[in-house]
Amino acid sequence: MTTSIQTLKDGRVLEICEAQPEDAERVLAYVESVSNETSFLTFGPGELGMTRDQEAAFFQACQESPNEIYLLGRLDGTLVGSANIGASGRSRLRHRGELAMSVSRAFWRLGIGGALLDHLLSWARTNPILKKLDLRVRVDHAAAIALYRGRGFTEEGVLRNQFVVDGEFFDLLAMGIDV
Repeated sequence: MTTSIQTLKDGRVLEICEAQPEDAERVLAYVESVSNETSFLTFGPGELGMTRDQEAAFFQACQESPNEIYLLGRLDGTLVGSANIGASGRSRLRHRGELAMSVSRAFWRLGIGGALLDHLLSWARTNPILKKLDLRVRVDHAAAIALYRGRGFTEEGVLRNQFVVDGEFFDLLAMGIDV
């Protein structure tokens, strides 16, 4: 199991570890909570649609996959962030991972997103299969774009009208990095 400790900007200690099947219920509650806090995520409240058993099986599959990982960030025992790399098992696509992450709004700007991203990048760079990471971010999410640029991600294109929230359409910025 991959685990690390990071000191945040406010001096508190963030524990980063791989999600375990027994974390499923807590992660589902976290996901529901963050889906109510921001419209930057690809899902809204009640839309994830996974049961505890499905989430547990997903975490188990990530652990067994040679090119996928799902991380949790805990602060004083509270789940405050998650990040993952999803990838295909197909030979033509397995070198490419798709990155996704979230941080609970009450903990934004403490360095949690950066710590999770650094951990994922470090893991990907030592992974013998992964060669590239991709992500998509709303073009109006300036803080996330700055974080990704700061870690070496480059813009690869804009996907128009990919995201709709309350009837308003948003473009997504495709970004990538070679690992």
